[in-house]
Amino acid sequence: MELTLTCPIEAFVERLIAQGYKNGEEVARQALLRWMAEESDTPPFIQSRLDEAAAGRFAPGDRANIERIIASA
Repeated sequence: MELTLTCPIEAFVERLIAQGYKNGEEVARQALLRWMAEESDTPPFIQSRLDEAAAGRFAPGDRANIERIIASA
């Protein structure tokens, strides 16, 4: 697989290599592992709800909704 990086990301990878990472592949591997871990830590639909709230379209819920969400997690 081949990845193409933007100039700022390429500069970031080069800085990490200078700080001790073995190579660019190791930087990418660590970044993707962190990304996957963060993604798996996010309960379903949380990001979409946060996006709705940020856009001002979030409808406030009631306590029953909160209890259902907690029970389904």
